Amino acid sequence: MRRVLLLMKINKITTSKTWRSSLVFIAAALFIVLISAVQYYYARDMLEDQLDYRALGELRSKSSRLSNTLKQAEQTLNEHLWDIRRNINNPDSMYNVTKRLLNVNEMLVGSCICFAPDFYPEKGRLFEPYAYKQNGKVNVVQLCADGLHDYTQNPAFIQVVETKEPFWSTPYEYTDSDGKTMSLTTYSFPLLSKNGKVLAVVGLDLSLSWLGDRLNRSHIYPSSYDIFLTPEGKYITGPSSNEIAPANERVRVMNMVNDSTLKKFSFSNGKFKMFEFVDDYEKLCYVYHTKMEDEPYWQIAVICEDNEVYGKLYSMSRFMLIMTIIAWLIMGIIIWRAIKGHIRLQQADAERQQIENELSIARKIQEEMLPKTFPPYPERKDIDIFGSLTPAKEVGGDLFDFFLSDEKLFFCIGDVSGKGIPAAMVMTMTHSLFRMATSRDDNPASIMQNINETFCKGNNSGMFVTMFIGILDLTTGKLRYCNAGHEIAFLVSEENTRPLDLIANMPIGVFSDFKYESQEEVMESGTTLFTYTDGLTEAMNEERKRYGIARVEEAITSSLSIMPKDLITHIDKDVHKFVKEAPQSDDLTMLAIKYNRN
Repeated sequence: MRRVLLLMKINKITTSKTWRSSLVFIAAALFIVLISAVQYYYARDMLEDQLDYRALGELRSKSSRLSNTLKQAEQTLNEHLWDIRRNINNPDSMYNVTKRLLNVNEMLVGSCICFAPDFYPEKGRLFEPYAYKQNGKVNVVQLCADGLHDYTQNPAFIQVVETKEPFWSTPYEYTDSDGKTMSLTTYSFPLLSKNGKVLAVVGLDLSLSWLGDRLNRSHIYPSSYDIFLTPEGKYITGPSSNEIAPANERVRVMNMVNDSTLKKFSFSNGKFKMFEFVDDYEKLCYVYHTKMEDEPYWQIAVICEDNEVYGKLYSMSRFMLIMTIIAWLIMGIIIWRAIKGHIRLQQADAERQQIENELSIARKIQEEMLPKTFPPYPERKDIDIFGSLTPAKEVGGDLFDFFLSDEKLFFCIGDVSGKGIPAAMVMTMTHSLFRMATSRDDNPASIMQNINETFCKGNNSGMFVTMFIGILDLTTGKLRYCNAGHEIAFLVSEENTRPLDLIANMPIGVFSDFKYESQEEVMESGTTLFTYTDGLTEAMNEERKRYGIARVEEAITSSLSIMPKDLITHIDKDVHKFVKEAPQSDDLTMLAIKYNRN
């Protein structure tokens, strides 16, 4: 009897332990499931926020690029108005004027000048020279030669004559002589006399197919794409390939954008909107759309697939669930905890390594953007250049650049407020804006103006850039420059060192309507221009004392050579001697240009 009672007690204890173990395993499994659910929720929430951020950034970027494209066309016309007025007394020269408009701007496919009736009596009542691109060539024709074409009845001509204001037309279809149909939009501009009379209406035709493909070259996700609609919601353009965006899907998106009854989420005080739909392949898609803030107020929509946004999250969630079940069944609580800790350590190390790799790649990309071959023009004897950039962190916000064009040296140096990745992103954008602006302009103040206006659009972060832009004419030594709140530059010769006279223009990114002023200086042969960022003057030693402008001038004066490389090397050694072991507090950039007149 005593033996039976003992066995019953042991069995009871064993059963109790088994239940406790089972409850511990179940509780651990439920806890793991709960953790996975929370992780999934927060990961999806982060990806959703990232999708919103990237999509809105895409819309802002494409809106800016579209606006810039249209403004480039308008600028092309503005830059050739003098050509029209100079040759206006010679009607036959107008053919060449329309050709020149197309030759200087690759995005234009046609240009015309519709003169007021009887402007050239010898040419008849109507005279419209028209240039168009066909098979890689520019052809010209007089559209009214057969007497069948009367542009005075064209609504665009009538509108411009009545309002005397330029405008972009509603997109339309045009069939050329080869039977090829193109989607176009036309910029119509009134050519006025001194007393305000309309002498002619100048038109520029822009290919919307070309524009749609150009704006669809890059996207936030591989399969995403952009479409463009009129303010009334009619389709304008998008990617030309049906594989990227099938025609029926574009129609569906267009109809949903125009559907005021469809539930949509709003961002930025209603400027941006988002809705969902399922495509023909049963894939969930997201559509973000907005309207341009400037003329012609077109609508822009970006379409993204759910699988590309959350696909990795779905795969990771399934994988983690399977691994959790296997770990729970095989290893138990203790081993599962060990694996979980090990996985966390691995994830943390991988994330750290990924961040380090990404920062390293970012730095390499930054370095590739800036000049790194010195001397850059070894075959030239009239110019010698050397520059250096030492970031305070893995990536920096300083920049310098230069290039030769038409015997002129275009160069710049700039300093973005702040440091690290945000400053590096702004630095990259500023560098691109400098290259874009100088490709069509050689006025430093105008270049700075264009950079500032583009930079200020969407600059909600409050960041700004101090910048010095110069254009040196290598045939005369005349230096035209514009300084936007940047550090004092020096002119160095064998005889003396003196600061360059600078107007206190505002930094880039402060006021979009600020008017910049250019200055001029003639560089004597054998003179070196030395520029730098505030990382030089604000370099601090261990006693928190700054290097300062006085030491910069002393270092320049004490240099045994004014050759750019020797000068910058000497100043760099002097700075390191001053700061000793103190950590670098800011990006340090120097650029020296020596001019030797042939």
